[in-house]
Amino acid sequence: MMKLKPKVYILEQEFPIGRELAWQLLADNNRMNDAIGLFPVAFGQAKTQTGGVFYREAAAKVMGLVPMKWQEFPFEWQEQEFYTVERRYLSGPLLYYKLKVELSDAASVGMQTKIRLTAEFAPRNALAYPAIQTTGLPAVKKIMLYLENIQLDAQSSKLAKPAAPKVNHAELERLSNALRAYPVAEEFIAHLKAHLAESSDQDAAQLVPSQLAKLWKMDSEQVLRGLLYATKTGLSEMSWHVICPNCRVSKDDHRSLSELEQQFHCDLCGVLYDVNFDQSVELQFAVHPNVRQSYAEVYCVGGPVITPHIKAQRIVHPGDKAEFSLADEASMRLRVLQKNDQVPVGQKRSFRYTEAGWIEEPGEASNISVINDSAKDVVVALENADWSEDTVTAAKVTAMQEFRDLFSSEVLAPGQKIAIGHVTILFTDLKGSTALYEEAGDANAYGRVRGHFDFLTEHIKQNSGSVVKTIGDAVMAVFSKPADGVKAALAIQEKLGAFNEQTNDTLLLRLGLFSGPAIAVNSNDRLDYFGRTVNLAARVQGQGDAGEVIISGALLEQPDVAALLASPLLSIEPFSAELKGIEGEQALVRLRLREHAQTEAG
Repeated sequence: MMKLKPKVYILEQEFPIGRELAWQLLADNNRMNDAIGLFPVAFGQAKTQTGGVFYREAAAKVMGLVPMKWQEFPFEWQEQEFYTVERRYLSGPLLYYKLKVELSDAASVGMQTKIRLTAEFAPRNALAYPAIQTTGLPAVKKIMLYLENIQLDAQSSKLAKPAAPKVNHAELERLSNALRAYPVAEEFIAHLKAHLAESSDQDAAQLVPSQLAKLWKMDSEQVLRGLLYATKTGLSEMSWHVICPNCRVSKDDHRSLSELEQQFHCDLCGVLYDVNFDQSVELQFAVHPNVRQSYAEVYCVGGPVITPHIKAQRIVHPGDKAEFSLADEASMRLRVLQKNDQVPVGQKRSFRYTEAGWIEEPGEASNISVINDSAKDVVVALENADWSEDTVTAAKVTAMQEFRDLFSSEVLAPGQKIAIGHVTILFTDLKGSTALYEEAGDANAYGRVRGHFDFLTEHIKQNSGSVVKTIGDAVMAVFSKPADGVKAALAIQEKLGAFNEQTNDTLLLRLGLFSGPAIAVNSNDRLDYFGRTVNLAARVQGQGDAGEVIISGALLEQPDVAALLASPLLSIEPFSAELKGIEGEQALVRLRLREHAQTEAG
């Protein structure tokens, strides 16, 4: 049987948009394929072919009628330079389809970015040729039209206009008005209302606080809080996604924290992971179905935008060499997908990958190069090992007072214990409270203690923390960022005098903070924290006196905290102490506002 020749098409065009924007548009394959009218795809679990490279089996119906099945192999890319994807069809007129998208600087006046598309269609039989002309090639041409549309309004669009979203405008109006009962900016309400009514299904079904903040030119924390209130009113809904800590792709989703399981398996990495609040559980928002029916269709599962921490990815065959461009970013590493063999990359070097793992070659190189000395194909990713600050992790959102106030029923299942890699715990103590009850009487003293709880809660809330519980006259609070906890503690001590003047009181507080790992649990239908970090925070607080904040020496070494404490108004005194029940001396730091120190000294 005669082998039919592949058809190769090359399209080039220049656009008046920057390389970064062009990359964001073209590398977001789900959004792009939705815009150009391609069909959604159902993907199976990752499988490994003979030789080592994994793939996913995919199925779709062309024009909603003709079924197609194929194997989709990992994307290869270098951020803002190129990406390629290959599909090998299991049936039908095509054997395979390959697409390469390349970005470079434009040469023409008024243009910024040149796009080059190379599409290769390999026919299985003669029926493929008319299918390529009627379906395959037009789909590739629409990629260019998609970029042209960025400069056009809806009426001038060169692509088929999407169906108007099915929005319940009466419900949208009613719930938008209900949202005004909460402490939410009118600007946020107006933006959200328009977004839910006018955005694409992809955008309405994926309400990402950091992206919306950039779009609306608002603070991301303000948008996150607004979405929490919007969820409470019924404009949006939320779900908890279990994220693989390596590939950072959602592996499962749940409507409630109580549905989380202790462990999960990533088919792509081939590893069983323990669920962790600050790395593997993420809160996501979507429009509520009572307001609008929308669904984020899936067109690909391995595109560059899905894993933005991966700056470059290549398939390297045995004996072959691959080059990676290294941007000036910290905490970069090379990782072999599925095997999870990792090596840190601090500068341009050559590396060899063997059956035993990574070997770093001596001396500098012009770029990052990888030679595959193993017996199988490997998929190598150059990625940022740090987690994005924009991610709404469970550790972050459960430390927010708004979340605890609005969703008090959102707790773990009884007996469930979820690790948190890093959390900051604050303990407060009302000095002389026993004498207060003796002198003022129970009713009067309790009222004054309750008033000081409100004062503490307000400052904790203002600094992105939340009150976990009260213990007698003490408060235990949690923060996802150490600097937020220190800022809250200092604000409490600074503003306590004004609070006392306002309430005609003479309350004195001592505070202590400690950061580290902890365990989140369900305690009496409330999200609570236990572990050594909690114990240390309680003991550290006991080392202080009225007007003081005691923190660990390790906290002082963190850049955000050190910058916060670089003030002439603060007295900073390192010291060591033995803490009850804790082995060895602990390095601690005493913080005190100088005006407080001067007042007592006088």
